[in-house]
Amino acid sequence: MKRRMKKIMTVAVTAAMAISMLAGCGSSDEKSEGSNAGSKEVNVICWTEYLPQEVLDSFEEKTGITVNMTTYTSPDDMLAKVQTSKEGTYDVIIGPENYMPIFSKLSLLEELDREKLPNFGNIAEQYLGRENDPENTYSVPYMFASAVIAVNTDVITDEITSYADLLKPDYKDKIVVIEDSRAMYAMAAMAQGCDDVNDTSDETLASVESYWKELFPNIHAFDGDSPKTLMINGECPIGLIYGAEALLAQQEVPSIKCFYPEEGVYLGSDSMMITGAAKNKDNAYELINYILDGEISASISEIFPYVNPNKAALEYLSEDYTKNELTNPPEDVVGRSCTLMDIGDEASKIVDLWTRLKG
Repeated sequence: MKRRMKKIMTVAVTAAMAISMLAGCGSSDEKSEGSNAGSKEVNVICWTEYLPQEVLDSFEEKTGITVNMTTYTSPDDMLAKVQTSKEGTYDVIIGPENYMPIFSKLSLLEELDREKLPNFGNIAEQYLGRENDPENTYSVPYMFASAVIAVNTDVITDEITSYADLLKPDYKDKIVVIEDSRAMYAMAAMAQGCDDVNDTSDETLASVESYWKELFPNIHAFDGDSPKTLMINGECPIGLIYGAEALLAQQEVPSIKCFYPEEGVYLGSDSMMITGAAKNKDNAYELINYILDGEISASISEIFPYVNPNKAALEYLSEDYTKNELTNPPEDVVGRSCTLMDIGDEASKIVDLWTRLKG
């Protein structure tokens, strides 16, 4: 990794744009509305352990632009931070795709100027035009995250391949799960055979509640930061966690095996978005375009091995990545995966149920 980042830091790139804002309409030198002339920083909110510091350092080295990073541990945490912050606090949001429509409805997002993102074409066609942003008007795919069942087979000898298997009383206080109410709701709905993971009817809510009431006594920790740590240190022999976290845990503890649940698979997407009130808009575009570079994107996946939608990155990634089912899910897994949609105020029903049962 050090050799790769050294190489990245030596690649010549175009210096950051610093065009002064001029008064009047129609000027060819007009600065993007909302930007600070000559700004050398960009403010980002992103998941923890998702955008490597090495990449941020190399971006600053090449452009002179400092990345000020705010992190969050759950989508609910992210939404709260964005909604309660002063307008213009964040330039770039990296977060779940189903939150993009929420931000759009609140008029918080910039309609993307593709001319400022020449590396946009590196995104593979199958990852574009998803339901939450059909024309990719506001968002650019960053990474996809599957949720898998991870089992330390040196500790747990039972075969655990389904959500139903996680309910055994023998597993009390042994499981770590992701801290994401919508993702966990979707998996509970699939576990119960519900047709629509975005449905919040009384019937589906009752089914999810029934499943969670059996599962929650078995949960040792809800961890949105680094669930792999509890598996690596032996505190939790079972995890319902993101595939990248499971893979990193497996690299440390080879006895950890991973399974895609039989009933259905959570496969979520995170997107990069620019806020409409961004104070450093040009720098935001430059950062996103930098992340979309094939070699840079590959370096991100080497550190945090999520499913990468960047086709240009594949030539830089080894077979350990390209041929691993955790980073390259088989077609049958993708075929039984779900997509979370913006469900508006109905989402509060899920959060309320989640909060009540967690206690």
